[in-house]
Amino acid sequence: SIAVEQKVDAVWPGWGHASENPLLPTSLKEKGIQFIGPTAPVMAALGDKVSANILAQTANVPSIPWSGEGITSALNEEGVIPQDIFNKACLFSVEE
Repeated sequence: SIAVEQKVDAVWPGWGHASENPLLPTSLKEKGIQFIGPTAPVMAALGDKVSANILAQTANVPSIPWSGEGITSALNEEGVIPQDIFNKACLFSVEE
């Protein structure tokens, strides 16, 4: 990668696709390069609409009505919304 070729110490991805890819901080860390931004799990959580809405509600950010209205949660040790809480916010069939 360019970061390795240029022997950089850190990368700030700016905006766009790279800044939204949770694989970037992980890949850079494996190469000994510091990522200036959120961790991969946080990027994944914020990039997922269900997780992002649950986190917004947890922070008391006003939200429009949706299937997960009122559900709140902190990120677990892996940095994600626990699966059982995530599932409560989802619809799995037309009937729901």
